[in-house]
Amino acid sequence: MNQKTSWDHWLTLMFKDFMTETDPKAGYEILHIYECKKTGFTKATIKIPPRGTIIEKNIRDIVIENEFLENLDKKTIRTLTHIATMEYLNPDYFIVSQKMTGEADNCILEIKSNSDYKTIKKSPTEISKDKTLVARFNSIEANRIGYMAGVLETVMEYDALKQGI
Repeated sequence: MNQKTSWDHWLTLMFKDFMTETDPKAGYEILHIYECKKTGFTKATIKIPPRGTIIEKNIRDIVIENEFLENLDKKTIRTLTHIATMEYLNPDYFIVSQKMTGEADNCILEIKSNSDYKTIKKSPTEISKDKTLVARFNSIEANRIGYMAGVLETVMEYDALKQGI
């Protein structure tokens, strides 16, 4: 008899869980997802019931806040988490151009930021010494910058040895 009661209790709990998962509750609704031109971050337009208040919020902020996650369905949470992860993994800087300076063996890289759309001009050696800046490039461009800085350092060492210093 005890087993039957436990089994009935378990079945009742499972049915209640099923009903709460399938019950359409008054949760938040994502109306639109877009990339903000000003900040470069992905934002979502969210409708909050019962008054129908509409707010805009960064995807990264939504994924962090439990209040928002509790009021969204599982598919939406997965989608927003994926978008936030892809945004986080995207490189923030990329090389726009490579310009040679007056010296034959030196160059200046023009790099651009995705988030604030500013352009910076630096030599490969300066960029390679700034670890936080290198970390914001994708692996191919970071390797390219390191290679160019290494070649420039090797040329300078060779010139110093050639002059007898």
